[in-house]
Amino acid sequence: MIDIPRAVEAGGAALATAMASLDGPLAYEETAYHLPISFAVTGTPVTDADSARAAYAASGENPLVAWECVRARRANESGPEGPPYTGFIPDAEIRKLGYSLVDGSILGLCLIVGKPDNADVAAALCRELQEKYMLTFLAGPVVPVLQEAHVRVGLEYRLVPLGSTPSHGVHFADILARVAMMFGGVAPGDAARLLAYAAERRARAMVIAFPGLSDEEVACVDALRMLGIPILQTGGYEGGDWTATEGKDAVRAGMDLLGIRVTVTAIPIPMGCSPAFEGKSIRKEEMYVEFGGGRSPAFELLRMKDSSEVEDGRVTVIGPEIEELKEGSAVPLAILVDVAGKNFRKDYEPVLERRIHNFVNYGEGSWHTAQRDLIWVRVSKEAVKNGLRIEHLGKLLAAKFRMDFPDLLDAVQVTLVTDLDEVERLKKEADAVYEERDARIRGMKDEDVDVFYSCTLCQTFAPDHVCVITPERPALCGAISWLDGRIAHEISPAGANQPVKKEGLIDRSGGEFEGVNRFIKKASHGAVDRCRLYAVVEYPMTACGCFEAIALVLPEVNGIMVVNREYKGETPSGMTFSTLAGTIGGGAQTPGFAGISKGYLLSDRFLQAEGGIERLVWLPAALKEELAPRLKAKLAERGLADLFDKIATEHEANTIEELMAYLESVGHPALAMKELF
Repeated sequence: MIDIPRAVEAGGAALATAMASLDGPLAYEETAYHLPISFAVTGTPVTDADSARAAYAASGENPLVAWECVRARRANESGPEGPPYTGFIPDAEIRKLGYSLVDGSILGLCLIVGKPDNADVAAALCRELQEKYMLTFLAGPVVPVLQEAHVRVGLEYRLVPLGSTPSHGVHFADILARVAMMFGGVAPGDAARLLAYAAERRARAMVIAFPGLSDEEVACVDALRMLGIPILQTGGYEGGDWTATEGKDAVRAGMDLLGIRVTVTAIPIPMGCSPAFEGKSIRKEEMYVEFGGGRSPAFELLRMKDSSEVEDGRVTVIGPEIEELKEGSAVPLAILVDVAGKNFRKDYEPVLERRIHNFVNYGEGSWHTAQRDLIWVRVSKEAVKNGLRIEHLGKLLAAKFRMDFPDLLDAVQVTLVTDLDEVERLKKEADAVYEERDARIRGMKDEDVDVFYSCTLCQTFAPDHVCVITPERPALCGAISWLDGRIAHEISPAGANQPVKKEGLIDRSGGEFEGVNRFIKKASHGAVDRCRLYAVVEYPMTACGCFEAIALVLPEVNGIMVVNREYKGETPSGMTFSTLAGTIGGGAQTPGFAGISKGYLLSDRFLQAEGGIERLVWLPAALKEELAPRLKAKLAERGLADLFDKIATEHEANTIEELMAYLESVGHPALAMKELF
């Protein structure tokens, strides 16, 4: 039995000794936050042993700072561990999680360390964490124990194996530090604000400790209590302020301490169902059968019906079932979800239809991408071996729609069609519905509406950020359109999407309105007075941190560049995406910089105050290729068909000097436009 106070004292002394003997470089790649804990606590960019000791001293010999510095040195000495371990998680991955951290699909964070005595108990505990919407990190011998119990681990399963030793759990703490700086507006070095942010439980976190930790590891884990994180121990420890619990009760006990309440209703199908599985993939070698993806006709359609036409919970399969399909084959599929409800309206159809994507991905053995008639669905060999049938996908959809929209839907029935002739016949009906929907919103302009919609979901982590969504400017995360905002408000009038009256035009080109300014000032708690919706130079919209891309001014070439989250290289600005994101996130209003969605590039309102798309001088090649068909069409529509080839990528320019030379060689129009400043 380990005495916690004694171990903390001995472990703290061991960390201090390790800090005194530290040498060599200390750094992590793909982050703008150096060593994030040290940077958040002291404001010191730690790059080597000397700056590490300076930060340690400035922190008052904070054991979290020592833990991070010692672990970073050990990582530099030994190199990356490789699969399944992630090690330090790059900024871009944290930002990808941003929307999940605020939309309710991740309710909290958990770190598990130590060595479970019983693999089945550990596996059940992790499954419970997944089912209860917790993002779980694993450090040390718990990882091989879970693997032996055939538990899949990885970021895509929300069971993240950080490293082979409990000391790798420091990456759990550095994620919390980065969340505070990325999304919470915590300035590096403002330790008081960091602790206040943690005390507010913006990122609700807990630790579950199994036996087997060394004195140094006990000291490291215990230091997390400084951030208000409860530590639950399942045996092997005594004394101190850790909460004792049985392994099987640890999740419930921890969530009670955090004030997290979630009810999980089991869906009677032979695979696990949770948002924890939403990010997974099913590779070709793991696939039993697939539908769509260009390999067979497939589509999905959600339709409002009269209550007399919908039998709640009914699932029908028309065509061959799984056992009749050849392993590895591509099969036609139609997913028809018929709904009825006295509070449901026809224009809610496309919004709920997009949830088919989420719900199918909640299945541990099912995978879905795209929408409408572009869908691609796979089921895994393992799931089929465990008894999964096509019928069960229908049961999953019917159950999840009823669970998630109880006030909207009175009945849901699902029909799944795998017969080729019937799929092709039904697809003609679906195409007519898609066209009817598109006609309702096609060409909708900002001047056509009297209200915009806010989104304050991200205030969970960025308390002063306010996103304003217009018909021509989607939310900067790319996940919410104006129509989504309107319908979300109708469904939940007190929710995060509120109407924002335009009223009182101040600046047409910049998109500034008295009504919008009033709303933003109130919703940002007075932090922001003005916002120009279509501008980047003056009073741009604030940014939370989960933006898809960043637009920024390059005054040297009189233009604007855009870099997306997936791009990891240097840009002509001299900064990577991570560095840029660290500059503008956390609810800050940063002149010259704007967080945007990829789709905003295709809008007529794209930074029109500065001249719009004609100012666009640089894009990452992958993003340019992704947008190519729609961007070319938009440019041709505006009489700028030749501009596409004049927009540089990293293949033409990586520095501002190279960019200038390229733009001059192709005659980019930005060079002849009015100066930005």
